[in-house]
Amino acid sequence: MADIIQLAEQLGKAITGAPEAVAMHAARAAVSAKPELRQMLNDYQQQVNRIGKLEHEGKPIEAADKQKLQALHEKLIADADFKKLTEAQMDYVELLRKVSNAMRQQLKGIEAE
Repeated sequence: MADIIQLAEQLGKAITGAPEAVAMHAARAAVSAKPELRQMLNDYQQQVNRIGKLEHEGKPIEAADKQKLQALHEKLIADADFKKLTEAQMDYVELLRKVSNAMRQQLKGIEAE
């Protein structure tokens, strides 16, 4: 079992050093360095949560709420650092998906027995 843990640690280190992980870390740092962008992200998430809560409660969603969400979304996607973060996150998730699929392929033989 110790060998498996050691391999998992090596895999974790390899993932951490992968270009996708490095790019995501850099993109997060760039976003963190922009207080106005962080605030915009926070405002966007709050608005998403507000609309989700209204939907869950079966309450009507006002046009102003939808417009506010749309305006925040448009501001976010216009920001170059936000775009880089989004792209980096997608690349990182794709890397993790490939890693997971590779492990799953190796486990198929065990599960079939």
